[in-house]
Amino acid sequence: MNSKIFEELIHLVEGETIDFKSTFYHPNDFKSLLIDVISFANSHTKGPKYIICGVKEENSTKKLIGLESYIDQSNIEQLIFENIEPVLNIKLHSVFYQEKKFQLLEIIPNSRPYLLKKKYKNTLEKGFMKIRRGATNDFITRADLDKMYNAGLVELKILDGELYATKPSTGCAQIRCKLSNYSNKPLTITWGCLEIYEEDQLLTSHRLFGTEGNIVGADYQLKIPANDEIITYFEFSFTSSQCFTLGVDEDGITKKKLIYKLTFSDANDNEYNSSYDNGFLLVQGDYLWKVKLKK
Repeated sequence: MNSKIFEELIHLVEGETIDFKSTFYHPNDFKSLLIDVISFANSHTKGPKYIICGVKEENSTKKLIGLESYIDQSNIEQLIFENIEPVLNIKLHSVFYQEKKFQLLEIIPNSRPYLLKKKYKNTLEKGFMKIRRGATNDFITRADLDKMYNAGLVELKILDGELYATKPSTGCAQIRCKLSNYSNKPLTITWGCLEIYEEDQLLTSHRLFGTEGNIVGADYQLKIPANDEIITYFEFSFTSSQCFTLGVDEDGITKKKLIYKLTFSDANDNEYNSSYDNGFLLVQGDYLWKVKLKK
């Protein structure tokens, strides 16, 4: 891990993705290490989690203390492998920054829930589980487990990356997507948003208003039965002013290389995502009146 990434991480605030320790875990207290790793691995927040050792945080202020020496990476990896199931991907990075030594434990979960697979030194029982909630480790609830087991059972996919703003009377642009519910429970989508990027720059954001033939507005909800899927054109808010940001010309096309990022969330606050590079955009009709007026 390079110093630039490390520098970005130490400016974050403790929470469900990061924690700071003034020292590394003492070998006689690896119980705390296992608890923290399991808790972070079970966090509902997506992406890697980090425990940074050698940094003390007080009142959101960081003090770079540094470590006297580095802990051997293989020993920590072996500890995790022998005590936590299913197999958890971790990396222990050693960083030299501002003439001081730091170690950063990167936790990369991919198959929750994680638990202790055997008793650890008569201090933690087999099956022990916790979850990172905010900046603390908390006991897992049934609702947490339901959320974990249903994760990955819903799939959202942009099918062809063709966005059409061709019916100005609807106030929407439509794109064809597939939403699959492979779980044994019905699914209710309560919110959706289509973001359009050029490289890393967000150009416009469009709220889900409905599906083809059923445009409701911002309060739109979509129910998908268990073990079912829908393939349709989803309708997203679109305005004539957004044509400028998207670089649309008077013929209704753009030379920008657009990236579509789609996010849906359900009634249980689960989030589903899909993206499409090199998206196509076609704009027609009264959506273009501001563009043509400017010309």
